[in-house]
Amino acid sequence: MAQYEAGDKLRELKTFITTCVGDEIAQTLTTQMKNISLSLDSQFLGNGCQLLRMRYHARLVFNHFPHLTYSPAVLFANVGAWLMDHDSERETAAILANPVIEMTTVDETYSTIIIEIEFEEPVSVTEDTAGPIYWRGKQWRIDAYEIWVAETLGNFTTGRR
Repeated sequence: MAQYEAGDKLRELKTFITTCVGDEIAQTLTTQMKNISLSLDSQFLGNGCQLLRMRYHARLVFNHFPHLTYSPAVLFANVGAWLMDHDSERETAAILANPVIEMTTVDETYSTIIIEIEFEEPVSVTEDTAGPIYWRGKQWRIDAYEIWVAETLGNFTTGRR
Protein backbone atom coordinates (compact mmCIF):
# COMPACT_ATOMS: atom_id res chain seq x y z
CA MET A 1 0.00 0.00 0.00
CA ALA A 2 1.56 3.31 -1.05
CA GLN A 3 1.55 6.51 1.03
CA TYR A 4 -1.20 8.02 -1.12
CA GLU A 5 -3.43 5.01 -0.49
CA ALA A 6 -3.48 5.14 3.29
CA GLY A 7 -2.36 6.94 6.37
CA ASP A 8 0.31 5.38 8.54
CA LYS A 9 -2.15 3.97 11.04
CA LEU A 10 -4.26 2.26 8.39
CA ARG A 11 -1.15 0.72 6.81
CA GLU A 12 0.08 -0.54 10.19
CA LEU A 13 -3.34 -1.96 11.11
CA LYS A 14 -3.62 -3.72 7.74
CA THR A 15 -0.18 -5.30 8.24
CA PHE A 16 -1.19 -6.50 11.71
CA ILE A 17 -4.54 -7.91 10.58
CA THR A 18 -2.88 -9.65 7.63
CA THR A 19 -0.55 -11.39 10.08
CA CYS A 20 -3.47 -12.41 12.29
CA VAL A 21 -5.74 -13.86 9.60
CA GLY A 22 -3.04 -15.35 7.35
CA ASP A 23 -2.26 -14.85 3.68
CA GLU A 24 -5.26 -16.70 2.26
CA ILE A 25 -7.86 -14.62 4.12
CA ALA A 26 -5.77 -11.43 3.75
CA GLN A 27 -6.10 -11.74 -0.03
CA THR A 28 -9.79 -10.89 0.37
CA LEU A 29 -8.99 -7.67 2.30
CA THR A 30 -9.13 -4.25 0.66
CA THR A 31 -8.64 -0.92 2.41
CA GLN A 32 -9.32 2.70 1.67
CA MET A 33 -9.38 6.13 3.25
CA LYS A 34 -12.43 8.36 2.96
CA ASN A 35 -13.83 11.55 4.49
CA ILE A 36 -10.36 13.05 4.89
CA SER A 37 -10.15 16.37 6.71
CA LEU A 38 -7.09 18.45 7.55
CA SER A 39 -6.50 20.48 10.69
CA LEU A 40 -4.03 23.24 9.85
CA ASP A 41 -2.16 23.65 13.12
CA SER A 42 1.59 23.42 12.51
CA GLN A 43 4.08 22.90 15.33
CA PHE A 44 7.87 22.95 15.17
CA LEU A 45 9.20 20.03 17.20
CA GLY A 46 12.99 19.98 17.09
CA ASN A 47 14.26 18.39 13.89
CA GLY A 48 11.06 18.80 11.90
CA CYS A 49 7.55 20.06 11.94
CA GLN A 50 4.08 18.68 12.37
CA LEU A 51 2.61 20.41 9.33
CA LEU A 52 -1.00 19.44 9.99
CA ARG A 53 -3.26 16.77 11.42
CA MET A 54 -5.21 14.46 9.15
CA ARG A 55 -8.47 12.87 10.23
CA TYR A 56 -10.01 10.15 8.10
CA HIS A 57 -12.26 7.13 8.08
CA ALA A 58 -10.46 3.89 7.32
CA ARG A 59 -12.51 1.21 5.63
CA LEU A 60 -11.37 -2.40 5.75
CA VAL A 61 -13.44 -4.80 3.64
CA PHE A 62 -13.17 -8.58 3.67
CA ASN A 63 -14.99 -10.17 0.74
CA HIS A 64 -15.64 -13.87 1.24
CA PHE A 65 -14.48 -13.98 4.86
CA PRO A 66 -14.56 -17.66 5.93
CA HIS A 67 -16.52 -17.22 9.16
CA LEU A 68 -16.57 -20.96 9.90
CA THR A 69 -12.79 -21.40 9.81
CA TYR A 70 -11.78 -18.05 11.34
CA SER A 71 -14.00 -16.57 14.02
CA PRO A 72 -15.15 -13.02 13.25
CA ALA A 73 -15.08 -12.39 17.01
CA VAL A 74 -11.31 -13.04 16.98
CA LEU A 75 -10.92 -10.60 14.07
CA PHE A 76 -12.92 -7.93 15.92
CA ALA A 77 -10.97 -8.52 19.15
CA ASN A 78 -7.66 -8.17 17.28
CA VAL A 79 -8.79 -4.89 15.73
CA GLY A 80 -9.81 -3.54 19.13
CA ALA A 81 -6.63 -4.79 20.79
CA TRP A 82 -4.44 -3.18 18.10
CA LEU A 83 -6.25 0.15 18.54
CA MET A 84 -5.74 0.06 22.30
CA ASP A 85 -2.05 -0.88 21.97
CA HIS A 86 -1.03 1.28 18.99
CA ASP A 87 -3.35 4.27 18.68
CA SER A 88 -2.68 6.28 21.82
CA GLU A 89 -4.04 9.38 20.08
CA ARG A 90 -7.56 7.95 20.45
CA GLU A 91 -7.35 9.04 24.08
CA THR A 92 -5.81 12.48 23.51
CA ALA A 93 -7.31 13.56 20.18
CA ALA A 94 -10.67 15.22 19.87
CA ILE A 95 -13.28 12.52 20.24
CA LEU A 96 -12.89 9.78 17.64
CA ALA A 97 -15.79 7.50 16.86
CA ASN A 98 -15.60 3.88 17.97
CA PRO A 99 -15.13 1.32 15.18
CA VAL A 100 -18.29 0.28 13.35
CA ILE A 101 -18.61 -3.22 11.90
CA GLU A 102 -21.06 -4.48 9.31
CA MET A 103 -21.22 -8.22 8.66
CA THR A 104 -23.36 -9.68 5.90
CA THR A 105 -23.65 -13.43 5.36
CA VAL A 106 -23.01 -14.38 1.73
CA ASP A 107 -23.68 -18.11 2.22
CA GLU A 108 -23.25 -20.74 4.92
CA THR A 109 -19.44 -20.46 4.89
CA TYR A 110 -18.61 -16.88 3.83
CA SER A 111 -19.47 -13.36 4.93
CA THR A 112 -18.62 -9.85 3.83
CA ILE A 113 -17.17 -7.88 6.72
CA ILE A 114 -16.76 -4.10 6.63
CA ILE A 115 -14.87 -2.38 9.45
CA GLU A 116 -14.89 1.42 9.62
CA ILE A 117 -12.44 3.17 11.95
CA GLU A 118 -11.90 6.87 12.44
CA PHE A 119 -8.24 7.86 12.74
CA GLU A 120 -6.36 11.07 13.38
CA GLU A 121 -2.64 11.37 12.83
CA PRO A 122 -0.02 14.05 12.28
CA VAL A 123 1.54 14.74 8.91
CA SER A 124 5.18 15.39 9.77
CA VAL A 125 7.70 17.06 7.48
CA THR A 126 11.40 17.80 7.48
CA GLU A 127 13.20 20.43 5.45
CA ASP A 128 14.62 19.08 2.19
CA THR A 129 15.90 21.26 -0.67
CA ALA A 130 14.55 18.66 -3.15
CA GLY A 131 11.30 18.04 -1.25
CA PRO A 132 7.94 18.13 -3.06
CA ILE A 133 6.16 20.32 -0.46
CA TYR A 134 6.54 24.11 -0.68
CA TRP A 135 5.80 25.87 2.60
CA ARG A 136 6.99 29.11 4.19
CA GLY A 137 9.52 29.75 1.42
CA LYS A 138 11.23 26.36 1.82
CA GLN A 139 10.91 22.83 0.47
CA TRP A 140 9.93 19.92 2.70
CA ARG A 141 9.29 16.18 2.51
CA ILE A 142 6.93 13.99 4.51
CA ASP A 143 9.09 12.25 7.06
CA ALA A 144 9.19 11.01 10.61
CA TYR A 145 11.79 12.78 12.72
CA GLU A 146 13.18 12.82 16.23
CA ILE A 147 11.22 15.05 18.59
CA TRP A 148 13.36 16.91 21.07
CA VAL A 149 12.04 16.67 24.61
CA ALA A 150 13.37 18.90 27.39
CA GLU A 151 14.98 16.86 30.14
CA THR A 152 15.64 19.76 32.50
CA LEU A 153 14.24 23.20 33.02
CA GLY A 154 16.75 25.87 33.99
CA ASN A 155 16.57 29.56 34.78
CA PHE A 156 12.80 29.50 34.92
CA THR A 157 10.90 32.51 36.26
CA THR A 158 7.17 33.04 36.42
CA GLY A 159 7.24 36.82 36.52
CA ARG A 160 5.38 36.72 39.85
CA ARG A 161 6.69 38.11 43.09
